[in-house]
Amino acid sequence: MNIKSIHILKIHLNPNHVVYIMMSKYKRGAVGGTFDILHIGHKHLLETTFRISDEVIIGVSSDNFVNKLNKTVINNYENRTKNIEYFIKSTFPNIPYNIYKLDDYFGPASFLDNIDVIVLTSENSHRLNSLNDERKSRGLSRLHGEIIELLNAKDGLPISTTRIKKGIIDSNGNSLI
Repeated sequence: MNIKSIHILKIHLNPNHVVYIMMSKYKRGAVGGTFDILHIGHKHLLETTFRISDEVIIGVSSDNFVNKLNKTVINNYENRTKNIEYFIKSTFPNIPYNIYKLDDYFGPASFLDNIDVIVLTSENSHRLNSLNDERKSRGLSRLHGEIIELLNAKDGLPISTTRIKKGIIDSNGNSLI
């Protein structure tokens, strides 16, 4: 596992010039989801992954996988990835990332050997053990899991795409009813 500590490196270039560089905690982080209507909860998940990683792998559920899960989406795979890319390029323009199409829950996190951490919400953290079992069966090291809590809307309930689709909240968690 290529884990690094979060720390600030102080470099003295000359007596009058000091540079501070913040180092991330992990070399390569992974995150995944459907990301149908990109809301503040999704952005928090992505931001967390980008802040703790030098490079990020993002898995986005394919249209086929969404159908297999009997989910209904408003945006197809291409539009969902475009929305994610727009957000990333405007928020983290200097951090390299790759987007992979997910046809199962694990995607590249199950077979890429150079991932150090996966960022999960408390809602799907139960998948970490199964993912690490799959990695072990392939001779890969276990991934560390960074678990974040779901963000609540103004009404105190979790922000979710389902609640946005039902017109209960908007994508920023504001109540609509």
